[in-house]
Amino acid sequence: MIFYLSLIDNQEDKDKFEYIYTNYKYTMLYEAKHILKDEHMAEDAVHESFIKIIQIISKISLENCNKLRRFLVLIVRHKSIDMIRKNEKAKNVPIDDILDTNVELSDDVLDNVMSIQGVRRLMEIIAELDDIYRIPLELSILYRYSHKEISEILDLSENLIRIRVFRARQQVKKKYERENE
Repeated sequence: MIFYLSLIDNQEDKDKFEYIYTNYKYTMLYEAKHILKDEHMAEDAVHESFIKIIQIISKISLENCNKLRRFLVLIVRHKSIDMIRKNEKAKNVPIDDILDTNVELSDDVLDNVMSIQGVRRLMEIIAELDDIYRIPLELSILYRYSHKEISEILDLSENLIRIRVFRARQQVKKKYERENE
């Protein structure tokens, strides 16, 4: 933790980071292990997450523990999934371990994806979206957050989130249909 604290200038932010590190490091490690299935990669994901947290520490509020926990878990999930994407071992990780298989995808294109290859290609298409569309869509379909929860996490209006998720689905649908014609 001394390494992380050395990266922070302000004492208030150091105290805030120390609280986050002490109270949430095991939760974050658990999430990373769940996704990556490898302890060393999970530790790397948590480390990268803490570096990201340091970059935005002044914007983080400790007032709502549930919101803070969701936010931290979201960061470590994204870092873990990014590691899978970047690592060639991703081919060996079953897609069911990354996606929540209970998620109901309402879009016709998403409903018609039957094969693992189709799901992988769908994930690649989603990954190619601009961040303003990709992040809300991933939070919606992969992590099952409501539009309200996503708006709180991203600090944007609920209507804007609804629009971005809709547009992201449309972009994914068009690209997927073009590829399968």
